[in-house]
Amino acid sequence: MVRGGRDGEREGAALSEGLVIVGWDELGDIASCQTRDELRQALRQAYPGEGKATIANWTGQLWRFRHDIKVGDLVVMPLKTYPQKIAIGRFTGDYRFRHDAPPGFRHVRPVHWIRQDLPRTAVEQDLLDTLGSLLTVCRLQRHEAARRLARLADTGTDPGPSHDESPRYGVKNREDLFDKAMQPSAPDEPLRLTIRELLSHWDAVRRTPAVVSQIERDLQEKGLTTRPPFTEGWIDTVVDIVAVGEEPGDGARTTEPALAYHTEDVSEFPAITLRLGVLASANSGVASVRPDDDLIVAETMMIDGNYSQLAVIDETGKLHGAISWESMGQARISRTVTTIADALVSARSVDHNEDLLGQIEEIYRSGYVFVIGNDRKVTGIVTAADLSLQFGDQVRPFALVEEAERRLRRRVDEVFDEDELRALVRSPRPVTSAADMTIGNYKHLLADVERWRRLGWAIDHRLFLSRLEEIRRIRNELMHFTPDPVTQEQLNRVEGFVRLLRTVDPRD
Repeated sequence: MVRGGRDGEREGAALSEGLVIVGWDELGDIASCQTRDELRQALRQAYPGEGKATIANWTGQLWRFRHDIKVGDLVVMPLKTYPQKIAIGRFTGDYRFRHDAPPGFRHVRPVHWIRQDLPRTAVEQDLLDTLGSLLTVCRLQRHEAARRLARLADTGTDPGPSHDESPRYGVKNREDLFDKAMQPSAPDEPLRLTIRELLSHWDAVRRTPAVVSQIERDLQEKGLTTRPPFTEGWIDTVVDIVAVGEEPGDGARTTEPALAYHTEDVSEFPAITLRLGVLASANSGVASVRPDDDLIVAETMMIDGNYSQLAVIDETGKLHGAISWESMGQARISRTVTTIADALVSARSVDHNEDLLGQIEEIYRSGYVFVIGNDRKVTGIVTAADLSLQFGDQVRPFALVEEAERRLRRRVDEVFDEDELRALVRSPRPVTSAADMTIGNYKHLLADVERWRRLGWAIDHRLFLSRLEEIRRIRNELMHFTPDPVTQEQLNRVEGFVRLLRTVDPRD
């Protein structure tokens, strides 16, 4: 799909001259851009005030227009000047830049328009919905668009979805997510959901590199990104899905320039460093009192909630410090105290984007730090106990998988000699013992019933292999950095497998 301008201002020229035309007035000839990076640099120079997310999205659209579209590909243009019509054609040539054309009409590709006034009523609603993208240039992939548009071009009739496609309509999936994001109920009410909910639309529970890459590509394809980036922070952080893909123009934009500027493009900001914000406690709020509250208020709250300290925050949200049992005791020894301010001590506050590892020493030294969000308000508190839980959650799966591998290694070495392993195990490196084997190697070795029986384990062979494959997948996920802990279900699987191995071979 190539749109003919926000208000259809390019449609007449496109249809009469046999072209598709896109805007980007300030951008010169891009025929010399041989890579996406070169095109991105050209856009940055032409639009220095735009944010990274917008530039990245425009790069994708214009690279598609300049490079990806091939002669013979179908093109559809929904018409604004004739709202109940659409035009369908085929590309007949490559990208051209018309130096003598007026601004807004210079980036073109030649098209043979097969139908210039096809009634929208000839197109079924599911296919019409795919034309609602905010992008100027958009690949149509949903609902068998290529097959159906080709038939519409030939006969003027939409054949509808195939038998295999039709049962999926009406199911809430990621395409419904895209539709709601591109057409929010109000401009200032973007689609909002947690990172965990976002992942679920891709049937994922953790932000592994493969999952992140797929979501980034799918969002960019639709002219969308998340604010803040879904690649960072706690998995239950709420993010907005916002549009950044509209071309520059004089009309009102769905995404305001200032908003787009501060909306990081997830494809350019992958999470690498482990941040404070990944901890649940950094995002769970904090119990607080005001500086002028009576001391008994703090004492009551601390006993009731079993707190060691409370944040001291005024009515504007400003953090003044903290109060603790220690600070109250010290204050009472030296002077008369009646209010929170009398026992107030300074407390360190740390931005939620700070490196978690770099804060460990301070957290263990002082016992806690308060975490500050993007709005400069306190979003949570991280204590030494939280660190112990976090690293326990991170280390436990590794330790269990390692135990499973060591138990497998010991038994295989007892049963198979070096020559057998070298002959039976498929591996790119020499195998001299089970220590050289991967979990995938164990699965291949023990898939054979006779070799399996040599272990002497009185457990179901098929179930063992199934569990071994699950452990292999979990182990591979663990080997890739992700800010998210393994799920309870995954942890249960690993624990169950280790328990099984301990049962058939109880030696330590």
